[in-house]
Amino acid sequence: MIKSRFGAILCAALMAAPAIAQDAADFPSKPIEFVVQNAPGGASDIFARTLARSAEPILGQPLVVVNRAGGGGAAQMAAVKSAAPDGYTIGVNTLSHFTAMLTNLNGVFAPEDFSWIAMVQQDAHVLFVREDSPYQTFAELVEAKAAEGTPITAGGYGAVGSIANIATKLVVDAADAQMDWVGYDASTEAITGLLGGHVELAVANPGVVAEFAEAGRVRILGVLAEERSSTFPDVPTFAEQGYDADAGWQQIRGIYGPAGIPLEIRQKLADSLIEAMQSEEFQQYQEQAAITGTDLGPEAYAERVDSLINLARNGLKATGVQAQ
Repeated sequence: MIKSRFGAILCAALMAAPAIAQDAADFPSKPIEFVVQNAPGGASDIFARTLARSAEPILGQPLVVVNRAGGGGAAQMAAVKSAAPDGYTIGVNTLSHFTAMLTNLNGVFAPEDFSWIAMVQQDAHVLFVREDSPYQTFAELVEAKAAEGTPITAGGYGAVGSIANIATKLVVDAADAQMDWVGYDASTEAITGLLGGHVELAVANPGVVAEFAEAGRVRILGVLAEERSSTFPDVPTFAEQGYDADAGWQQIRGIYGPAGIPLEIRQKLADSLIEAMQSEEFQQYQEQAAITGTDLGPEAYAERVDSLINLARNGLKATGVQAQ
């Protein structure tokens, strides 16, 4: 009986293989839904729409951006998870997807619910003060607050446990300092809070704060990344300053889909999207946003997911948020 069942399964698999190969050869034969987790105008939305315009001539079909905001990413993840595994519904994912799987969306979504297609961007964090701040370096800020016996008031996008909060907490902990966090609804609002004197330290990605630095309104104290930012080449990383904060804590952007998309289709999508990223329009967008492009395909990205989950778990632990 077991042999009979195994034979039937093997036969079905062998019969399906040519169909999968044919599907991959013909893919895509219709428009692809590109599901984004935030509203129009958000960072991932701008990324998706810019990539979609560059990818259409390569794929031969449009990437139709669909905004599914809500539930801290749950609405988008549900739309991707429930789609047919044929490559015609894909989404943008960030590091926030992994922190959500360990916290508020634990038990609802897990990495195995999805196909990991490509990891295409990573974005460092910078910490900064007002230009008229008395602190020229992060060390001066830490020393002053220690002498006062008061915590650093810091602000950024999101509540405790958000990507920005974790980035800041990792650096503050590495300095053996204390911090009071003020969460904002956007990085630009955090910068406004800093300029208005509501916080004394803020965090953002380089592209967000670049115009304020160029205008002489803020001073960048350090970069949380393995290497210096091309936007601020004269600003040392926190590792260069002697702080052992996890430089791997960077925002990422990847492309994912429902579990079960055949490798051939995932590879075709990854190759096409990575090629599209070389277009003049996309390169200009990426340079202006000060984002680093990456080119991990489906197998490399799937292997990276475990380390991203561990990175997310350790980051959450640093903020005191319980990770499952």
